[in-house]
Amino acid sequence: MLKLDTKRGLICSGILSMGFAIIYLVLKDGFYWRAGLFDLGIHSSSLQIIGSICLIIGALWQNYKFLVPWMFTTALFLYLMVYLTIVTLIRTQDCAFLPLVVPFTAYLGCALISVRKAFDRMRNDDPPAYANLLDKKVFISHI
Repeated sequence: MLKLDTKRGLICSGILSMGFAIIYLVLKDGFYWRAGLFDLGIHSSSLQIIGSICLIIGALWQNYKFLVPWMFTTALFLYLMVYLTIVTLIRTQDCAFLPLVVPFTAYLGCALISVRKAFDRMRNDDPPAYANLLDKKVFISHI
């Protein structure tokens, strides 16, 4: 089983979330064009692709700072995907895309939790910065 908080799991999550965003863009014409909500989906999917690229770079370089954009864009993408699904269901009463949206949302939710664990692990493994200790040499102790 693939652990999503490892280096390979982070790269896999980045590639899959990029694929989900591209599939979302491809299918937007069929489902969201009728509801008039296509601009919101285009912008969130574009941000998700950029965030996925940052996630892959962060996994390759083992730099936790590159994981943050993906976490923000994934949270936004999940929110907007669920929002557009609810609005489309209300406006058109068409449930044909639900088998596609539910697995995307479930996987991205699990991946978001795993990336957060990897972020915490990488941040704790990073040694503290000692650059500010150079100024302490001039301090004279009262003892």
